[in-house]
Amino acid sequence: MSFRDVYSNEVLESRRARSQRARFWGKVVSIVLMLTVAVTLRTEPQLRSALVSAAMAGALQVTGRSVPATSPDFTAAFQAIPADTPLPASDTRVRDRIKINRPGSDANTAPQQVDMQALARDLQKSMAAFNRNGGW
Repeated sequence: MSFRDVYSNEVLESRRARSQRARFWGKVVSIVLMLTVAVTLRTEPQLRSALVSAAMAGALQVTGRSVPATSPDFTAAFQAIPADTPLPASDTRVRDRIKINRPGSDANTAPQQVDMQALARDLQKSMAAFNRNGGW
């Protein structure tokens, strides 16, 4: 091997090492920035609402619709509510409700109790009959 070959190999190794370090630190910095933005948006409701309203205005402008002159300002409404105000009591929370996508079902009806043991016995019997009949 000549000096030229050794030097070019060393240069390539050096570039590889630098690119790996740059990728690693780029990932670290991007994660830190994402966490910083998430925490900032989580703790600053005014900034969050300003960003949402700017995004909505931009989207309306891009689609060619007119931006309403009297856009609602929700920050004043939210600031008027004291922080220690209790939430209204309800039997079920929105996130705890079960949505049933069946025709004719009513969302307000409670799900019926299902006897899992009886279902298991029925399944066992049908599988035994299936195996006795030779399967498919």
